[in-house]
Amino acid sequence: MSKRKLREPALISHRYAGIIAGILVVIIGFTGSMLVFAGELDHFWNPQLLQVMPQDKQVPLQTLLNTVQEAHPDLKAHRIIIPQEPDRAYTVMMESPSEKYIDFYVNPYNGAVLGSRPFQETLGGFLIELHVNLFAGNVGAKVVGISGLLLLLLSITGMMLWPGWKRLTPGIKIRWQAPNRLINYDIHKVVGILSMLFLSLLALTGVALTFQEMAEPAVNWLTRTSPIPDPPTSQLVAGATPMALDEILQNADAALPGKETTKIFPAKTPEAAVNVWKKSPQDADPYGSSHIYLDQYTGVVLRVENSLEVPLNSWVWNQIYLLHIGTFGGLVTRVLYMVIGLSPIALSITGFILWRHRQWDRARRQESIRQANRQQA
Repeated sequence: MSKRKLREPALISHRYAGIIAGILVVIIGFTGSMLVFAGELDHFWNPQLLQVMPQDKQVPLQTLLNTVQEAHPDLKAHRIIIPQEPDRAYTVMMESPSEKYIDFYVNPYNGAVLGSRPFQETLGGFLIELHVNLFAGNVGAKVVGISGLLLLLLSITGMMLWPGWKRLTPGIKIRWQAPNRLINYDIHKVVGILSMLFLSLLALTGVALTFQEMAEPAVNWLTRTSPIPDPPTSQLVAGATPMALDEILQNADAALPGKETTKIFPAKTPEAAVNVWKKSPQDADPYGSSHIYLDQYTGVVLRVENSLEVPLNSWVWNQIYLLHIGTFGGLVTRVLYMVIGLSPIALSITGFILWRHRQWDRARRQESIRQANRQQA
């Protein structure tokens, strides 16, 4: 098929994919951009919740959890975030019977609860819920995934329509002295081609993460590795009580020395294991990619997932996640990802203007034909 014949279906696909997914892609891109620096922004706006004065000695971790648990006996501990900075509060996330999450901010040096917020009302929580599932649960997540596929289609067809394939200069030049219509077209084509590669990458990784259950068999087959096993469970013993988190954490530290603990997921059921997340200096993931599962009653290490030694399929999923969040290159890639996430706003505005111009041109042509027919009659 000739390039001319390919251009027409590419233009039609590009136009309607943009119309269908335009608003959703803007929302997903904007929230993704804000998530890049959500932690820093939240800390700037809420120092009374997140800032503490460092001291020499910390309160035991189990004591911090007990303080929150005793004040809210109807809630279950979901996770504890341990920041790497000594002047930050610990975040204890609790789960309500209605499966809603609430963040409690605790001073690790004196055990004082500084305040609490429903997770969805935090900046990060609000952005995550909107970015991942549009506040619509599994249905919303599927819509986001489909929007990612449409964004991928937009990127591919936009690349096919880019005029720079014939001559590079017209493809990357904005004619600022031209009429507004041409300036709008030039902005659309330049922003599109500069962001196309990264938007395609974000769309592809986002779709993979959204439909991970469907994609896992393909990844396992391609990597010739066994499926990722389910989390191990604790050995339930009648009358046994769970160990203190501080003792369990000591066993986790011994299992993977030299790595910083970033998150702890206490056991929420009698059979569940405690899951400790750790970060090594080589990890690009802000929370690390190493996980240790421990028996909640004995503290015995049940499984170690070292980020430097994981099976190939787990490594692939780790890379997909890192490519999606953009932390693999430090501050440079974070800023780049923030800018790329905002590009759909410019593309949607300029694309809508291009579409409206075409609608007006079509209307004028039709009116000219009607006038000509009336004159002939």
